[in-house]
Amino acid sequence: MEIRNLQDRDIDGVVELWNESCGTEMPYKPFTRESFKEKFLKNPHYQPEGSFVLYERDTLVGFANGLYKRGFLPGETHENTPGYLTFVLVAKDHRGKGYGTALYKRVEDFFRNSDKKQIQVIFFNPINLEWIVPGTEDHDHPNAPGVDMDGPGYKFLQQQGFVQRTCEVSFHLDLSGYELPEKLMEREKQLQKKGIVIEYYDSARHDGFDQLFDNLKHEYWRKDIKDNLSLEKPHPILIVNHQGKIRGFAGPIAVQPSGRGWFAGIGIDPGYEGQGIGTVLFSRLMKSFSDRGARFSTLFTGEENPARRIYERTGFKPVKKWAVMGKEL
Repeated sequence: MEIRNLQDRDIDGVVELWNESCGTEMPYKPFTRESFKEKFLKNPHYQPEGSFVLYERDTLVGFANGLYKRGFLPGETHENTPGYLTFVLVAKDHRGKGYGTALYKRVEDFFRNSDKKQIQVIFFNPINLEWIVPGTEDHDHPNAPGVDMDGPGYKFLQQQGFVQRTCEVSFHLDLSGYELPEKLMEREKQLQKKGIVIEYYDSARHDGFDQLFDNLKHEYWRKDIKDNLSLEKPHPILIVNHQGKIRGFAGPIAVQPSGRGWFAGIGIDPGYEGQGIGTVLFSRLMKSFSDRGARFSTLFTGEENPARRIYERTGFKPVKKWAVMGKEL
């Protein structure tokens, strides 16, 4: 057995190893050589010291990756952010030999040497792994929220001392023929009588994104919206307008090449909750996707998050569970 850092000559073997497990043991999308390099090596947070391959004689039978952030949101530093474990994969016919543990220990040592105090398997990992929704041929989601609870990695991480922090549930909605429910259309009329209007963001008419994200305490959404608005042609954003102030948002609204309706998030100002605004806003978001040709939409949320009721009322179905896991170093 030989373990060393990933090199260019190893990539074809890693891609072959990865693709052999796609669609059987794991739901992830397969790679080509170029898409693997784009996903890993060209990621601005990638560190070569955190990627390892394992050979038995002259055959590549294992791959592992870990990394940490190089750039930070407000309040984040190298000291208070974790190391992210992306994956540990061993060929099925070479398991039971301790290879997975040996690879993982190399990643753990990489984090220790980088002064990391914690390892996490979570959706904040800068490397996002796309996966295929079970029961569909090509409906995809751009990021795995944690470790697949139906796959072998879940038990493996428990054996390495990882503790489950939360359970995230992925939801899926087929948008073919989607129409707004009559009950929600009536609810929207009631909101309009209060002066609460759901419409598309217009910088000349609406103000208050920063105040909204301050109230929501969500820096990731703030960054996503600001990045979108800085584009030459920003994607549209649905907002909740009350007297010219933004009291909620959903978006940005984009259709990915696969036909997936993509959005960064949906949030309602805490002072406006309890009026059914979120359900109407979310349904409007789905209708906007459908009108723009989206075939489906996917999302994930915490198993105990009350917001899942909004998604389910809109027609979303749970399709997979993921464990967010962590380990102290």
